[in-house]
Amino acid sequence: MSDSPARIRELLALYRRTHYGIALPDGADATLRVGALPSRPIADWIGANDLAVYLTACNPRSQALSDVDNAARMDALRERLRDANARWLEGRAGIPGESWSEASLLVAGIDIADADHLARDFEQDAALVVTCDRRIVLRLYRGDWLTHVGGAVDVEWADPA
Repeated sequence: MSDSPARIRELLALYRRTHYGIALPDGADATLRVGALPSRPIADWIGANDLAVYLTACNPRSQALSDVDNAARMDALRERLRDANARWLEGRAGIPGESWSEASLLVAGIDIADADHLARDFEQDAALVVTCDRRIVLRLYRGDWLTHVGGAVDVEWADPA
């Protein structure tokens, strides 16, 4: 399924407006944003890992599924992460003032190739890449979007599958 240029621009604008929430181990909440630096508590949690990736298994290819279907997909993602000995924090992504939100995870302890594999397996258009010392970028998995997005500074492209 290919998206129209207007739909691609709309989705990218939504990704950039989204607040990517995280429940920290101490009970506090943190928010990630495309183009922003991660907060000190997030950087501390990432620690010695090179990076963390904010992933979801919900709503594949940006097509809404039921809460039950999305919950089952998130359970499957968590199981895959347990098998990989990854660690994660629970999160929820959404746009303030809008009703849409979806469960997500901030994952550390896997490399970017493994994160790419998971994102593709769960049919995601994008994920966030979070490192301690650089701005958060949107990692895209849809090669058919390349001509419509180009080389924005807050976007990086995964290698083709």
